[in-house]
Amino acid sequence: MEGIMQGLVSQNQAAFIKGRSIAEHSLLAHEMVRKFSKPGGMKACVKLDLRKAYDTVNREFLCHLMLAMGFDERWVALVRECICSPTFSVLIQGTPYGYFSSNRGLRQGDPLSPYLFTLVMEYFTCMMDLAVHSKRIVPLFRLVRPVVSHLIYADDLLVLLQPSMRGMSALSDIMEEFGRLSGLQLNRKKSRVYFSSRCTQQEERAYALGVDRGELPVKYLGVPLTVNYAREQDCHSLVDFAQRRVEGWQAAGLSFEGRIELVRSVIAGITMFWFQSIQIPSATIHKVEAICADFTWRGGMHAISWAQLCRPREEGGVGLRPLHTVRKAACVKMAWRFIKGGSLWADWMASRYLRRTNFWACRIDNNFSVTFKAILRCRPVLQTAICKHMKDGTTTDLWLDPWLGSRYLLELLGGQGDREAGRGLTCSRIIRDGVWRPEGYAYTAQLAEEIRLITIDASQTEDTWSWAGPGAGGGSGLFCFRSCYDLVRTHHDQAEEVDFIWGKGVARKMQLCAYRLLRGRLMTRDRLLRFGMHILDAKCVLCNEVDESMGHLFFGCPVTWHIWTEQCAQLRGGVGVDRDIRSILSWIRNHRGRDPGWARRARVRLVASVWHIWKERNRRIFKGLTTPPIGILHNIEFDVSVMAP
Repeated sequence: MEGIMQGLVSQNQAAFIKGRSIAEHSLLAHEMVRKFSKPGGMKACVKLDLRKAYDTVNREFLCHLMLAMGFDERWVALVRECICSPTFSVLIQGTPYGYFSSNRGLRQGDPLSPYLFTLVMEYFTCMMDLAVHSKRIVPLFRLVRPVVSHLIYADDLLVLLQPSMRGMSALSDIMEEFGRLSGLQLNRKKSRVYFSSRCTQQEERAYALGVDRGELPVKYLGVPLTVNYAREQDCHSLVDFAQRRVEGWQAAGLSFEGRIELVRSVIAGITMFWFQSIQIPSATIHKVEAICADFTWRGGMHAISWAQLCRPREEGGVGLRPLHTVRKAACVKMAWRFIKGGSLWADWMASRYLRRTNFWACRIDNNFSVTFKAILRCRPVLQTAICKHMKDGTTTDLWLDPWLGSRYLLELLGGQGDREAGRGLTCSRIIRDGVWRPEGYAYTAQLAEEIRLITIDASQTEDTWSWAGPGAGGGSGLFCFRSCYDLVRTHHDQAEEVDFIWGKGVARKMQLCAYRLLRGRLMTRDRLLRFGMHILDAKCVLCNEVDESMGHLFFGCPVTWHIWTEQCAQLRGGVGVDRDIRSILSWIRNHRGRDPGWARRARVRLVASVWHIWKERNRRIFKGLTTPPIGILHNIEFDVSVMAP
């Protein structure tokens, strides 16, 4: 089923279809309603809710629909058996009762159910298309191709139309007929219609449809559906989500390492979805980052700045990503999907904004949406990370597309190109029989030779863009977000000592402890006093002789001196105990060529030693427990044997 859904289901549906994006569906919905607050014709957006969608599907209707779509009778019989054979039992006072069958509905969790439900919803698309063709329903943008009258994502329906009384009545009739045939009934109490500000007789039009009026913004596919642009108050649900997650995690007593990983995976994941679906204001991003930073440091002092943490490990950070940079990378990704085309959103946007111009030559207009302006501003970055694979040149603009590496012909020729450029010419003008013939357009022998070196691949179906950013997918030409992020982020100097501790096979909690020591950010007693905290006894808890500091605790204390003496002996000499961690790291890096496994064992030994010294210090302070040096050495050796056997 999965393999045929792409060609069987219209692009109005995005759920469960490989290659289609929920984010693009959300972006298109925003484009359709963005001028609801502006003067102009009457507009309406209807958000329809289906009552118990999966549980009420008419199975006979589904089977007849599949036969009408061209499915083989034997295949339909197999599907019928799959959806009709299950039996159910219920618990009555703790005792299972029955086994009984059902007459309708699809099972939740069945991997076949999403595809079958999508086929049922395709019938709604057919009914809407017929109503648009017969002019009973008039879509919002009649001159933009493809015409979009509705969007479907699973059981989320969004209908966009001009709210004439005839159109509203026609939509009501369609929902009644669709419900009668498919079993999917409209939940009128939860459905809403949203009108533009200039729409008159709103109550009468809503009554004709049979649903209540609503006010934008409203949540659609997880993000606020707003007119014009999203304001800070519209995105408050994102801040609330981050705050609720953090409050739940705080009760779990997570370690520093655990908090870093949760911020990296959960918070970054949901914000990434928002960035691809809506243009989030900077104030909202600042609030989310502040929540993440406070959670990372448990609401206390920030031992390391958020900007420092949000650097790659090789540049002295822990691999988190600043959300402003992620937003920019997500915008570049949107621009990439736009130039690739082939989706409902990309084709509609191109028809809406690029009727008489080229994407690369288009000037930013105040009438453009916030999203399209952001996409256009990403062109300089995008241009450096893409290349064109030529088939016959028929879809590549000769003058304006950057098909010469990251450059375009009009730019290379300057004023001469402005005089000579013919509008609408494609690269097919200088390709004959699969060979470049740039005479008359290259103007210089060097440029002509450069053009001839570009490969023409006759095996392709058409000219295609490919991603060529830094480290992009092993040269596959497929988009890689990591490559895109690396393209837009701020680069810093390499921090080789810090980078060395992040090798594979070492426990993350140990690496982060060593990282904080390298940054001088472990909360020893001298630092706590410096921050104004009241400390009854500032002495080192290991030796109880000298005030505690990072330098003393890890390299000057008699207890740790004994530990480091043993570790340096295991490193086969050459490094002294009276050095700091950077000196030891530097010595290990300079001698790691002696044995492929030696550097790994040395790194594990160093990081494990730092971890167990810090752990012993905390055990003595917070638990009143003491482990002798021989016990600490035994724990270090055990970790080394496990992580670097």
